[in-house]
Amino acid sequence: MQERAQVMVLGTFHMENPNLDYVKTGYGDVLSEPYQQQIQEVVARLLRYRPTHVAVEAPPDAAPALQERYDQYRAGGYTLGRNEIDQLGFRTAAAMGHSRIFGIDYRLDLDFSAVLDEAGKLGLTGFLNAFERMTRSVAEAQERAEADGGVLGLLRYLNSPDHDAMHGVYLQIAAVGAGASYVGARLVADWYRRNLFMFSHIADLARQPEDGILVLVGAGHRPLLRQFITESPDLEYVDPLPYLT
Repeated sequence: MQERAQVMVLGTFHMENPNLDYVKTGYGDVLSEPYQQQIQEVVARLLRYRPTHVAVEAPPDAAPALQERYDQYRAGGYTLGRNEIDQLGFRTAAAMGHSRIFGIDYRLDLDFSAVLDEAGKLGLTGFLNAFERMTRSVAEAQERAEADGGVLGLLRYLNSPDHDAMHGVYLQIAAVGAGASYVGARLVADWYRRNLFMFSHIADLARQPEDGILVLVGAGHRPLLRQFITESPDLEYVDPLPYLT
């Protein structure tokens, strides 16, 4: 018997591809038949975890609209859209027979352009070059993983230690403007704040030791959410990678 509630954080890509993240990528249409088969395989693997709750990257105040869509889907009156909430979240929750879907996001805008502008004014060419190389290499790695292994291959990369290690760029950002504007540290503080608020929603779902929460979020959130969950005395972190390989 579990002594603590379990939480699996699956880092995803934005299937609708709105390119809202700083790293821009291009993928195929997830509604195409090959992608749909790959997504069904991913869902089948996630079902092995047997989650008791499925939580997605939507703010709690959007819960009524989210729940209405989910109810319509379960009743056969809603066609899944391209986003990962529908394709992975709704499919998994419905397959488990869940009556509810949960939103755990906390929206907070991050002004990366202000940090880059400040770095330019300060002549931090080393930082700017490293930042540009990092974003380019992440985009290329994601596109390469998708080309080689489809949706499953991309998710394997997005949930790998190699991708998680890219989170270290935030600590490089934090140094921009130190001692003056602190523009970098302010942005990183907001990033931690957003993820900490998201963690609070996740922790609030874990009411019973036998609970198993599946959290579907953009892969950039994984490192901090994993840290918070791992350090929580009330929760046990579950690595999604064994379920994907």
